[in-house]
Amino acid sequence: MVLPERPGRVVSDTMAGQPLVSGLTDYSVDKELGFLPAADPVPALDERFAPWERLARDISPLIMTGRLRAAVEAMPELSPDGLGGPELERAYLLLCCLGNAYIWAEPEPQQRVPAVLAVPWCHVAALLDRPPVITHSSIVLNNWRRLTPDEPLSTTNIDTQMTFLGGVDEKWFYLGTVGVELAGAPALPLLVDAQHAVAADDTDRLAVDLLAIEPVIRATTRAILDIERWCDPYVFYHRVRRYLTGWSQPGVIYEGVHDEPLVFAGGNAAQSSLIQAFDAGLGIRHEHKLTGTFLRGMRAYMPLAHRRFVKDLEAGPSVYDFVARRLDHPQLTESYTACVRAMRELRSQHLGLTGKYIGRFRRRDHTEKGTGGTDFVPILAKSREETRARELG
Repeated sequence: MVLPERPGRVVSDTMAGQPLVSGLTDYSVDKELGFLPAADPVPALDERFAPWERLARDISPLIMTGRLRAAVEAMPELSPDGLGGPELERAYLLLCCLGNAYIWAEPEPQQRVPAVLAVPWCHVAALLDRPPVITHSSIVLNNWRRLTPDEPLSTTNIDTQMTFLGGVDEKWFYLGTVGVELAGAPALPLLVDAQHAVAADDTDRLAVDLLAIEPVIRATTRAILDIERWCDPYVFYHRVRRYLTGWSQPGVIYEGVHDEPLVFAGGNAAQSSLIQAFDAGLGIRHEHKLTGTFLRGMRAYMPLAHRRFVKDLEAGPSVYDFVARRLDHPQLTESYTACVRAMRELRSQHLGLTGKYIGRFRRRDHTEKGTGGTDFVPILAKSREETRARELG
């Protein structure tokens, strides 16, 4: 089901013997939209897939009337053969929404996905090298449309294509996260250039890049906090969160594909390539078993090209090591540490926001698991601690 990784286009740095990312487009990264698709997501598949489109459009009323599972079980089994590119992403979005809705539509979660859904869902997921479960790539990156097609994409010119229950709170949780991706996008070419500056032993160029990266990280933090503007924590926890959750032990059986149950994380922020790219480019390492295992595991939920981008950026020349060897260059040290402190603040705000959306509702149960199925407080706290450890000067 997992396809072999293909290396991104890199060139060797003969000074350090480390790979250098040569261009964003080789990794399906847009210089303006970042990890969002450069072309707007496909609004609908062709008539062959009308049953998927029709059911996906009616997810909310089918859940409300208790008819969702029966409707899924009655749909015809369709083959995704012939789909590719944006159409394949549309199919993945539809099937992920139908699949997660099927599991969570009723108070008692379902433990099996019927073959009529499981077979095409697993097929599409395998073609994309992503798991058959709701992911950040499906519900955020490929789940939007412009209100005015000829105007730039922004959080004032956007709507969702798919929701589970509907309403402004659910819509904005996804769209506000699109805003986070947009806010952080300008840092991506700068992170690449910063590593080129290290390879060229160009201290001044690196300092300029770092000075430009820091305000982008700050803007990303503001975008994260802006999610609360239209998404009420109570509504998120009690209505939206359920449908974004994956399946923990004992897992879910995909009939017609897997005889044994599979366990997958639900959609969560760690599946966004953006923050992991910030860490990779700045040399912020998460090596503790609590953070490292989880963050590396979430890369399997990213689009393959984005996964390669983070991996290649991480393997490139270390900006941290370069700056640490030049502590006698105060502007360089200060600009780097400003970026790290901005990342620490981002994690502090994320920790506070996640606690507000989940933690305060779960204290009675003495558990604070997020949609990814993990105890998010120790993971976020440890990642913040690891970030602080990279401050210099």
